[in-house]
Amino acid sequence: MRSIPARRFFLVLALVAAACLPAPARAQAAAPLPPALLPAPVRPLEPDPGLAPPSPAPAPSIIRRPAAQPRTPVELTDEDLRTNVKLTERILNQAMLQQDWSTLRRIMGFYPWMQGVDPILRDYVHGALLRHEGRYAQAIALYRRLLGRHPDLDYVRLELAMMLMENKAFDEAGAQIGQLSTRPLDHAARHDVESYRRALERQRGWQFRLGAGLAYNDNVNSANPDRLLYLPLAFGTLTIWVPFAKQSDALPKADWGLKYSGEARIERNIRGNHYYTFGTDVSGVAYRRMDDYDDRSLTLRGGYRHQDFNSWFAATPQVGRAWLGDQPYSRNYGLSLEYGYQPTPSWQLMASWLWLKRRYDDPAYAAYDGHLDILSLTALRVVSPSLLVFGSLGLQRESVAAGEYSYRSPWVQVGAVKTFGKALGARLSGRYGWQSYDEPYALFLNQRRRDRELRLDASVWVPGFSIGGLEPRFNVSHLRITGNLPMYERSRTEVSLMFEKRF
Repeated sequence: MRSIPARRFFLVLALVAAACLPAPARAQAAAPLPPALLPAPVRPLEPDPGLAPPSPAPAPSIIRRPAAQPRTPVELTDEDLRTNVKLTERILNQAMLQQDWSTLRRIMGFYPWMQGVDPILRDYVHGALLRHEGRYAQAIALYRRLLGRHPDLDYVRLELAMMLMENKAFDEAGAQIGQLSTRPLDHAARHDVESYRRALERQRGWQFRLGAGLAYNDNVNSANPDRLLYLPLAFGTLTIWVPFAKQSDALPKADWGLKYSGEARIERNIRGNHYYTFGTDVSGVAYRRMDDYDDRSLTLRGGYRHQDFNSWFAATPQVGRAWLGDQPYSRNYGLSLEYGYQPTPSWQLMASWLWLKRRYDDPAYAAYDGHLDILSLTALRVVSPSLLVFGSLGLQRESVAAGEYSYRSPWVQVGAVKTFGKALGARLSGRYGWQSYDEPYALFLNQRRRDRELRLDASVWVPGFSIGGLEPRFNVSHLRITGNLPMYERSRTEVSLMFEKRF
């Protein structure tokens, strides 16, 4: 078996890391509304509001390419290459440096069967093509066999470590990096090894997000704005709708408050592409005057996750607690299942299912005890490095003790994230849903309640701008509910200026 001369071999070693879309944020249950109203629908699976469209990640340079030299163009045919193995290997080298995958595929159609081929070069190029085509399992297995025969090929080992990281097998990548740490590498390769080592340390550690800011809500108590409440009185076949004046406490109340949120999570590689996960979320708002409507919630979750370079699956049990004012309000437990697939670097498809069992602390609200199911399908498309668009379809079903409060709600959501260089970033989304309740309301002449819900959200920020390490973000959210029973119609607008830090 013959080896590639060192000078020529070093020219071969250049690849591009596959760019990955960010993982989507998980769907979470919203904090319950005040007891007079039904619990709020859970938000669907959607992109993290803080994410801007990712730019393609450049591959670390394994070697320093020689300066381009002017050359006289020479036309070669496949027949010229088939009869000259040395010339064919020079073309392979050049195609590798230029990442000319079409030329590599064409030449590899006959090079492995030529007389006098270099088996190291053959396997190396074959592995690079498999990696480029997303066939990571085959590429990794091929590079492992190559290193089994030639354990001193440090640059192949570095490429294998990078490939394992791209395929989310971080512990196996760490083992390869550990072997390279003791080897006599050149400066560029040593720099790459150190960069990979630091990236693996960050991946194994806890990830935190903290946010706080001021928020203004024009309907803290989620009340209907009508000053008169009409109730029917039936006298045989005659029905009279009698107006009743509402007390001021039953009308919408506006207030400022401190809004806050926090998240801590960890994801540890068990073996191969298998992980365990754990995380906790806290969120809430403390109003300046309307402290009876202060709310806060705490959720703990942990479970299993499988992921590779273009797909993931997660099964995550969770438990949660909510408080309204200074009193415990509700508790829940449940399970979420998520699956995501990235068929191309520009597309990401996701499906999620959430089941929650919810119970209220006050026995007066026992009619609202029950469970919630949410199924959603989401597609994201990276149109350009500065524009991401997404859309979701979903079905939400809440079954509670009282049939007139049980409902099903299909919905649709669309949105976009756009950055304008370093000047401005913006995220817009809109959701529209229909709620149909199971049983008629006896109070309203046995009518079944039907609602229509519109929600609009917008956020703006300045990319890269921070104040004391905190990134400011201005948010506006508007919710409007209309339906066939006017007393349940309402709207709410919240404006907030939040400061967030991730570490």
